[in-house]
Amino acid sequence: MNRLYGSDERWQRESEFAADFQGGCWPERTSVYRISRWETARVRVPYLAVRRYEELLQLPAHRLAVLIDSVYRYSVEPGAAPLLQRQPRRDALETIDRIEELLEAVKSDDVVTGAQWDELTGLFGETSQLILPRSTWAHVAERLLAEMIVADGVAWAQRYEALNRLLAHPLGQQPAVAACASLAADRTNQVFVETVSALDSSPHPEAAAHVIAQLVHPTNDRAQYGALLACVRKVRYGHFTERQVRRLVPIVNDFATDPAHYEDTRRLATELLRRIPADLPSDARLRLHNTAYPDGAANHPPLATDSQRALAERIANTTVAGMARDIPRFPDTLLPVLIREMLFSPVFDVRLYGAMLLLGTPYHSSLATALEAELSSQLGSGGTEIACSLLEALRILGSGEQRPLVERLTTASGLPPAITLAAASTIGHIGGSSPDRYWTTAIQHHRRAWQRTGSRTSLSALDGLIYGLGITRNIPLLRQVRESPDIPCSTRTAAAWWLNLPSSVCESANR
Repeated sequence: MNRLYGSDERWQRESEFAADFQGGCWPERTSVYRISRWETARVRVPYLAVRRYEELLQLPAHRLAVLIDSVYRYSVEPGAAPLLQRQPRRDALETIDRIEELLEAVKSDDVVTGAQWDELTGLFGETSQLILPRSTWAHVAERLLAEMIVADGVAWAQRYEALNRLLAHPLGQQPAVAACASLAADRTNQVFVETVSALDSSPHPEAAAHVIAQLVHPTNDRAQYGALLACVRKVRYGHFTERQVRRLVPIVNDFATDPAHYEDTRRLATELLRRIPADLPSDARLRLHNTAYPDGAANHPPLATDSQRALAERIANTTVAGMARDIPRFPDTLLPVLIREMLFSPVFDVRLYGAMLLLGTPYHSSLATALEAELSSQLGSGGTEIACSLLEALRILGSGEQRPLVERLTTASGLPPAITLAAASTIGHIGGSSPDRYWTTAIQHHRRAWQRTGSRTSLSALDGLIYGLGITRNIPLLRQVRESPDIPCSTRTAAAWWLNLPSSVCESANR
């Protein structure tokens, strides 16, 4: 799609694109047939070819590469060979020298970029028996995790993929598991879901044990949700023992059926129950079946409803109509499928990667406009659940043009609590920036509501707003919040956590 909508219309023809492909990081000539096989996935596309697409089409560096890495890694068994094979270094001494150089940066206060994390963990994969002191593995894992949880966009995705490689490394996995478990147990930590859910990629028994522990005795609701999310892949790839799976069934069954849990948690739990292995004792299997398959549709994934398909088609059509030019004879049948997954999959990771894939296409700006229009329509008609899904998608796809609407929703009166909280969690990631006046007004709005009524919604909204200040590195306002005695203690603690992050971590996380 980036080629078809590229700045040079000649590139709609594969022959013209192939003729211009040589250059930059790609030293050789290529052919129409090769381009076609790459784009239709008939053969593996080389890493340097993806980087050449980025160069030639003037895309942000690593945007396509990290998306391919992310989706492939999520889709295959942990530890599988990467789809995008980096160019191996022929000289073993050269490899060791480069690892040492990168490790020096990691162990110091130097800035470490996402590209450097990508390179370092890729080199670890080339040298699986690399002998390093245990303290070095631990330091690498702890710093990588610290940067990942406060990064955003491509910088976040590069670090998340790097962490997954570490979690799959024979010698790096235990320190990486320990780093995630330690941070997840820290009640002052402000980022729990991805910290715990990252354990889904490690087959190590300690990772499974920590996931079960966070389900049974969670640090908080967010850590528990992260553990539930981790179970999706861990069940799929058999990371749990039979005893752990049996223990899992009643726990997940409670999540699926107890109305006290959030709707997103119940949907995820029901989907997880569908994936539990069939060879359970009959009583557990019957309980699972009645919860996950109330309509008797066993062994089939939940189908999209007619209304969901219609909504995705409508958004897709609006998106294509909003593009700067038409692409003759090219009906994009994949676009509505990705939009449907992004909005309606019960698994958060699937929604996330659907949105990230769409962000990597020229559709992203027109799609964000279509999502905004649909959000306004759903707010008017009372479509709370769909409105929350649209806000979640705008976390990834939204720009400064959609930001004013999200700002208004964080403080608007009369909205369902779910929409207020979805808007508050979106404001830190959506594109553009907000003036200090907005942040101060929003914080004071929810502070007053909390003081007046003890509103849990306002307390949670404050958490989202402080997270937004942290992600956007608004140090002056974080200091104001930390020093304000009339603001809830948990909110001030959150602000202090962001302010206490090492400067090297914060500076690196932006790169």
